[in-house]
Amino acid sequence: MGIISGITVRLLRAQPFESEALDKLAETMKATPILKRDKLHRYYKSSVLPICCLAYSDALVFNSMYYEMLLPDEILAVGAHEFNHIAKKHVVKRLPRTVLPALTLSIVIGYLSSINSTLINIIQLFINFDRGLLIASTTVLFFLVFLVASFYVNAKWLSRQETECDISAAEFVNCEAVVSALAKIPHKTSSRESKLSKLLPHTHPSIEQRIKDVQAARTFKSN
Repeated sequence: MGIISGITVRLLRAQPFESEALDKLAETMKATPILKRDKLHRYYKSSVLPICCLAYSDALVFNSMYYEMLLPDEILAVGAHEFNHIAKKHVVKRLPRTVLPALTLSIVIGYLSSINSTLINIIQLFINFDRGLLIASTTVLFFLVFLVASFYVNAKWLSRQETECDISAAEFVNCEAVVSALAKIPHKTSSRESKLSKLLPHTHPSIEQRIKDVQAARTFKSN
């Protein structure tokens, strides 16, 4: 597996499974990178994944509870959405617009802080960190801040990708299965999660909007 996907699978304690149906769909949709892996390292289920499904170029990780709720056609619908991300190379396209700017800016700030002895000395008065650790911590902190900011800046662009993948998925699998798979996505109900979601960048349309977009696209094509 790839380094990042391999680390993620281990952190999520994900369990692998095989799926001939998903393999055939990936081949049809030209999501070929995932087919380069052996059959036991393409699809995973994790009980701790905080979202419904996570796609890398060489692996899909499903939330196990969500997966068990789905009918076979709905599993293919979710897979089709994620295969679109792979086939359209969305992950690769996102890096230069989100991660790389945040990483570059955080490294620059980390470097500037390393050559500013006065600033380091002031901070060390409040935080008793070793100089090297302090610089590293500052760099990581600013990376996280800039990363969240970059998602805010690119939120509409990322949201359009999700809509594009939903509509395209309905071209490869049953449209009703796409809609019902979206409808089964758990809604966050706790007040704490609700408040947090308002602060975070909205990189996905609402479930209701996604369903409307898929149904509208189907109606448009049928006419």
